[in-house]
Amino acid sequence: MRNCGPAAAALLGATLLSSCGHQVNNPMADAPIQADVCGATAHLISDVQGAALRSTQEGASVTVEAVVIAEYTAGLGGVFLQEEQQDRDGDPMSSEGLFVQIDGARPKVVRGDVVRVTGSVTEIGEDTSTLTTLTELSELRVCGHLDVLPQPALVEEAPLVADDWEAHEGMRVAIEPAATLIGNYNLTAHGELLASLGGRQWVPTELHPPGALARELADNNARARLLLDDGSVSADAPERISYLALQPSIDAPYRAGTQLTGLIGVLDERFGNYRLHLTDRLSAVQAMRPESAPEVTGKLRVATFNVLNFFNGDGNGGGFPTERGASDSEELTRQRAKILSALKAMDADLYALVEVENDGFGKGSAIEEITLRLNQARGRRGEYEYVRGPGERMGDDIISVGILYRPKKLRLVGLSATLEAPAFVDRSRAPLAQTFEEVRKDGGRFTVVVNHWKSKGGCDKADPANQDRGDGQGCWNSVRVEAARALADWLGTDPTASGDPDLLVLGDFNAHSQEDPIRLLGEAGYVQLGSEQGRPHYSFVYSGLSGSLDHALASVSLAAQTESAAVWHINADEMPEFDYNREGKSKALEARMFRSDPFRSSDHDPMLVGFDLSPSVPAVVEPSAPDTAAAN
Repeated sequence: MRNCGPAAAALLGATLLSSCGHQVNNPMADAPIQADVCGATAHLISDVQGAALRSTQEGASVTVEAVVIAEYTAGLGGVFLQEEQQDRDGDPMSSEGLFVQIDGARPKVVRGDVVRVTGSVTEIGEDTSTLTTLTELSELRVCGHLDVLPQPALVEEAPLVADDWEAHEGMRVAIEPAATLIGNYNLTAHGELLASLGGRQWVPTELHPPGALARELADNNARARLLLDDGSVSADAPERISYLALQPSIDAPYRAGTQLTGLIGVLDERFGNYRLHLTDRLSAVQAMRPESAPEVTGKLRVATFNVLNFFNGDGNGGGFPTERGASDSEELTRQRAKILSALKAMDADLYALVEVENDGFGKGSAIEEITLRLNQARGRRGEYEYVRGPGERMGDDIISVGILYRPKKLRLVGLSATLEAPAFVDRSRAPLAQTFEEVRKDGGRFTVVVNHWKSKGGCDKADPANQDRGDGQGCWNSVRVEAARALADWLGTDPTASGDPDLLVLGDFNAHSQEDPIRLLGEAGYVQLGSEQGRPHYSFVYSGLSGSLDHALASVSLAAQTESAAVWHINADEMPEFDYNREGKSKALEARMFRSDPFRSSDHDPMLVGFDLSPSVPAVVEPSAPDTAAAN
């Protein structure tokens, strides 16, 4: 019940009030509004908010009297108010909550206070993503206190459209269904989690080609997601996140897929997103970490892994900082430990590595070091060797691809090859192709081609042909299409002179499964492994959307010899703070987060494929017709 207090009672005098609220049965419907008289006629918040995205009273001076449901003067520079139950208009499309921006000295108000405020109606934000706010206050008066806050709006399912959240802007909101954590990248930096009311969210072009179905999925994703926040917009990392019972750590990793319940807070709209500032602690059922690599059947195991800029300085513990990767030798030690932990656990017979420093193949090179270190980690000298490229370096980019293999299982057939077509000069990294043959009697033969294509980043540098067209494929799609076409044509020439049709094309393509480049390879006769109809896989999570940028595609003949394929989800679902970097981490956070384990050894998940290769069949060379012109 409301506690008016002696000061409020003296101020109100003999005015007839309902629990110190607005006048009951006021005979003067058009009575003038007195800004400094508690309980007198006031504007309804529902009228200020209206049913549109912006208030129709923008710029007007209004007086409201309502309950403080959240006090965020330190974090957001104001308080949220909500009308009492008896003062609501009953229209589900108009909000009963309002943000009040307080500039200057902070008044002594707490949650539950009934306040009377006069200010100017302002929309804070840009375009249609704005927060209806009272600013430039001329009056803020505490009129009483409530022991019980107004009831929250109950959300039982995702809204029909994203903007339907607007009906609850500024109000207390309780989310009824369990939500799925889909984004954790700003948790320690800003106290934010991204949640979905519809389970894991997929990149539209992972499931559908660009077009109507992809656009429909994008709309569904937008309406079902909501940012969870801690009532602050500070750029500084909070020491504790108030709505979490357990702070992020090895034991509480808050992986994507974690189930969240008890979401109660105030709905805000800021920086282009609806966000729920949680006033109560939520409950989290942590998504389990896959401690061991997935079992893939087959006599031969192949893995593809983006190792996130493995640069080793000068190869002798110095040469830092480098252009990418570890900032110093200590960070390199941490990075190397994580990568080796993952490689060792996968126990593959061949590794196709992406984002290795492009510093050649000699002593002290990055590819040599990672090979020697893996042998040391496994305690078996010479267990792995690496493929030398056809030149001193792999193209002109600062990063390159590489191949590690077990000589006891595989032997090189012929020389490696690379493609120097225009598509792989300026943007995509040069591919590396090498043919292998199993050492066992009647062993099979196949050719591995490792790729790393142009990313979707750096759109400001894209020419008109490569700008983002808004179809879900991002920028630089034209470059990736060109790379796919050039690669398919090149492979058709048997560049390693293998004489065998079994081709495995894998790596980081920076294109999702239903985007133009991957579909072009499909049209060229390559089968995507590990992604069955209705069961998509993912290797990367960005902005809360899961999809596969990393692929393994096989020629039709090799696809028939594929036993199984699986992604090991050790990275994409994890918080970035579990990685090797030390920048921006307090000692306490670093102690809680870092372990020399596979988790967040990269930002991409590795993929494993198992094969049972058929015995290789020597190529049949057709006799050429006699050159009659020469004979004559």
